[in-house]
Amino acid sequence: TTLAGIGQAVVGTLQHPEETANRFLKVQSIQTCQNELLDAFEKITGEKWKVTRMTSKDLIEKGKEENKAGVGGWVLKLAVSHLYDVGQGRGMVAPSREEADAELLGVKEESAEDIVAKLLG
Repeated sequence: TTLAGIGQAVVGTLQHPEETANRFLKVQSIQTCQNELLDAFEKITGEKWKVTRMTSKDLIEKGKEENKAGVGGWVLKLAVSHLYDVGQGRGMVAPSREEADAELLGVKEESAEDIVAKLLG
């Protein structure tokens, strides 16, 4: 969910106090993957992007090496590796848009291309 979607979820919660009281809310504005986002960036920019593919394990090792060498950016590598570590299920995703509370809260569905177009202005 984008920051705009999170903001709308908060507003929607305040606008529907009875429906949202004392329960967990499931919200999503998009369900995507890195490859779909890459495709959207390439389509919107009209350029083929250089991609470096790494496993989570390789990313962790690279981050540790950069830390020891005093190279900046290593913390991001470690954080990202934990988000995408295979089989760890670190994200909480609503099973489907229909099962989420997005409609109640007024959170609009977004596509990867919508988000990339907004980012690039």
